[in-house]
Amino acid sequence: MAAVSVVIPAYNRGDLLEPTVRSILAQTVPPLEVIIVDDGSTDDTPAVCARFPAPVRTIRQENRGLSAARNRGIAEAAGDWIAFCDSDDVWRPRKLEVQLAALEATGAAWTVSGCGLIDPQGRPLPAPHLGFPRVFAVFAESGAPPEAHFGRWLRGETVHTAGGAVPVFTGDAFGLLLQGNVALPSSAVVARALVEHVGGFDESLRAAEETEFFLRTAADAPVAVVLDALLDYRVGHASIVSSEGDARLVTLALEILDRAARLRPALTPAETQAYRGGRARLQLRLAYARLSSLDGRGARAALRDHRRGAAPTARSAALLLASLAPPPVLRGLHRLKRALRGLRPAGA
Repeated sequence: MAAVSVVIPAYNRGDLLEPTVRSILAQTVPPLEVIIVDDGSTDDTPAVCARFPAPVRTIRQENRGLSAARNRGIAEAAGDWIAFCDSDDVWRPRKLEVQLAALEATGAAWTVSGCGLIDPQGRPLPAPHLGFPRVFAVFAESGAPPEAHFGRWLRGETVHTAGGAVPVFTGDAFGLLLQGNVALPSSAVVARALVEHVGGFDESLRAAEETEFFLRTAADAPVAVVLDALLDYRVGHASIVSSEGDARLVTLALEILDRAARLRPALTPAETQAYRGGRARLQLRLAYARLSSLDGRGARAALRDHRRGAAPTARSAALLLASLAPPPVLRGLHRLKRALRGLRPAGA
């Protein structure tokens, strides 16, 4: 049986860590070990960790960030496979069973899956808000359902498990990820040898580190994507993110995408098209982020870059028109948008 080491980075997660770990211990195919890396928590996370039985063990380190915590767990792991789980997500019971079967059937070196969504209290969100399209912007931007989106790059297979047949897409996902990320860390199981070959998470990054990691992984080895939801991804945490911060994040994503395009000696025509399309979509996001901070000139600069790689769209035209509006008009538009958002039904 495959030996799986589960790595959980944790920082001040005393309130949410227990259901995460219990879901991993309840797997139909149990892991070899569960490694919690307590990244310098100042709450009761250490006390919560002390309650877990073997095969759970905890490593405590000074606060060094998410990537460093994951890398520490990888370095301490003994399994042939490394599974990641964030400290607020919850695995469904057959996650490892299904993904290990997909890996064996396809010969892939890593796998990711679909997900359900839960709110901060752990309550499931309704069906229209499930899975890949809710989590990853590329699906809304491409307008394609998951089966069509994955089918453009990967071949579809049916993997048979003890619980029944499971739809899987497998193959070279590098072009797919150049279009936009589709991989959650909590859904991923990666061959230890592959992680050692491509390297761990980039500790210099404080955002988008998982996107950068999965691009390197995809450039090196084939994937198996399980469409079924095998975990519940927690959304809706309170956060303080400014519009300027959003612009910085999109700028970082553009830098990561440009770096990824150099991972292979040459891109195929399809990969080149995916790279240009992915870059154009990010430029639209950057233009929107600039507008959110009332930076019309910055928005127009992003739209000029967008036009170099893509044809004008209705959205780019609307953003350009908005960028020409005086700041008082932009502020009014933002107030109207926030008001309309507040009128939406819960979960909309």
